[in-house]
Amino acid sequence: MRARNITLAAFFVVATIAVAALSGHAQRQPAALDDVVGEIRALRADVRQAMGATTRMQLLTARLSLEEQRIAVLANQRVNATMKLTDATRQRTEAEAQLERYEAMGRTTLPAQVTREELEAMINNAKGPVTQLRDAERQLRAEETQLADEIANEQNRWRDFNNRLDELERSLATGR
Repeated sequence: MRARNITLAAFFVVATIAVAALSGHAQRQPAALDDVVGEIRALRADVRQAMGATTRMQLLTARLSLEEQRIAVLANQRVNATMKLTDATRQRTEAEAQLERYEAMGRTTLPAQVTREELEAMINNAKGPVTQLRDAERQLRAEETQLADEIANEQNRWRDFNNRLDELERSLATGR
């Protein structure tokens, strides 16, 4: 009887192990091929999305860098134009002052060493450079204004690229 109890106990243990194994096996069935294919497709889509975002990020960063360089070049050009304008304004002011002195001499008594004809020639000779300097100053002002407008346009483009980078960064952070 004792042998029979041991056999019965052994049978009971083997049966319990078999039931446990079968129930565990029933709970975890092997993945179906469709499930595996679906998972692979989802992974491919995620990789494509990540690659696209990386490419967009690189392009926007390159464009942002180019805009920064363009703004720097335009800013240097504007500084040069402003310096030229300042110099042209100074030269024009000096030339106008010289012309004014000659014209003032004509309204008063002429010095003994200067004749009326010589004074008229000096006035006529002084008018040419004043006109040229005024034209040059006007052109430099227009150039400076144009450069300021170009800088403003490039800064707007820079802001646009920077905003697009920010949006892309936020979308990557949220996983979209």
